[in-house]
Amino acid sequence: MIISAMEKMKYDIVSQQKAESRSIQEASGSLGSDQVDSEMTIYTNPKQESGSSTSSDSGYEGCAVLQVSPKVETPSHSNVVQEACRCSLDEFVIVEVGEFNDIRETCSCSYRSCKSVSHEADFNSPELLAKELYQVFQKCWVSSAVKYQLADSLNASDSGVANEENVRKDFESSMDIVQDIQFKSRIRGTEDWAPPRFQIILDLHPPLKRELVVVAQNFLCAGCGTPIEPKFVKRLRYCEYLGKYFCDCCYSYAESCIPARILMMWDFRKYHVSNFSKKLLDSIWHQPIFNLLSIGQNLYAKVKELDRVKDIQEQLFHIKKLLKTCRFAASALKEFEQVPRHLTEVLHVFSLEDLLRTKRGLLAPLLKDILKAALAHVASCELCQGKGFICEFCRSTTVIFPFQTATCRRCSACRACFHKQCFQSSRCPRCARITTRRRLLESLPSAAT
Repeated sequence: MIISAMEKMKYDIVSQQKAESRSIQEASGSLGSDQVDSEMTIYTNPKQESGSSTSSDSGYEGCAVLQVSPKVETPSHSNVVQEACRCSLDEFVIVEVGEFNDIRETCSCSYRSCKSVSHEADFNSPELLAKELYQVFQKCWVSSAVKYQLADSLNASDSGVANEENVRKDFESSMDIVQDIQFKSRIRGTEDWAPPRFQIILDLHPPLKRELVVVAQNFLCAGCGTPIEPKFVKRLRYCEYLGKYFCDCCYSYAESCIPARILMMWDFRKYHVSNFSKKLLDSIWHQPIFNLLSIGQNLYAKVKELDRVKDIQEQLFHIKKLLKTCRFAASALKEFEQVPRHLTEVLHVFSLEDLLRTKRGLLAPLLKDILKAALAHVASCELCQGKGFICEFCRSTTVIFPFQTATCRRCSACRACFHKQCFQSSRCPRCARITTRRRLLESLPSAAT
């Protein structure tokens, strides 16, 4: 209310100033005349002087409001306005009357020294007025706090040194509390119940009777730990992912695919899971965290479509390494952006989404199209052809590459590429040359000595 009243009065005065200055300019006909300064002060009590702090009816009983008298001064005082604008308003403060009287008594000197806040004639900001109110209060508050701290330090020096035994006991008790808090923070749930953890389960749960599972749960809901009466055990719902029973609050009949059933049985049917399991499975649906070489190695033999994807993935893995070394393969590398990066950069790693697309027959054709585009580039690029291999067994002039997994094989020691029908691990020519060169280098220092 005060700010709105002040702004209204400022607007009227500024409008009047502009009208007067316009009339003066017209009368004199001269430019660059001095601006008319005016002073605007709000009096809440006519008997009190301007610039003092008084109590006003602001809607709060027993409260006081700091009064500021904005004043329009010459441009030489504009630095004061800029200094006040930089003060950040952290919060609005309501001062009780008793506290305000104490502050006014302790800070009377600073109040007397405070002048009216200056404004430019064309600046009508209520935020600035609020900042100025807070700035005046903050100056008085800081000075009173400094005096209070000085008084406390003098009283402490007069009272003498505190008892060391009490200080030691307080320190030991505080350390005990800290250790107790740290111990309790490591405990999840209670002694009889712990909330479900974020874990990936790759084992199928054996079928057990409801009563046995609920007894193993101590007649508590696996999700929230709510005690369950034996007569209400039949109302609990079973989560196919965690293999535990949940109450109605933790179970909304959500459905999801079970990773263990996909990797073990290639079963993509949806089963009822708890709310916690639903969120967990949705969060890992697109994450490449399943290495079929270590988890479901037998799955390649069971699913032909997945085995086909594995062969194409191996070719893309090797050909992408070759394309990254070619400065003309930018267009071919863009084709790889159609699929997630892990499918062409890491072998045997899939996400649940990738397995589902393989089940539906969508992944293999897409990978095959990318492979065709990459092979077309390698066949027509001289730089890529220069990075190929020549089979040293048959001495064929045909250039072969590691991504030709159907016809070529790499030596595990020197990583050279040969035809499958020509390769013999015990007679690798490149390994023989490397061994001979190493022995020659080892014999040279001994011959020189």
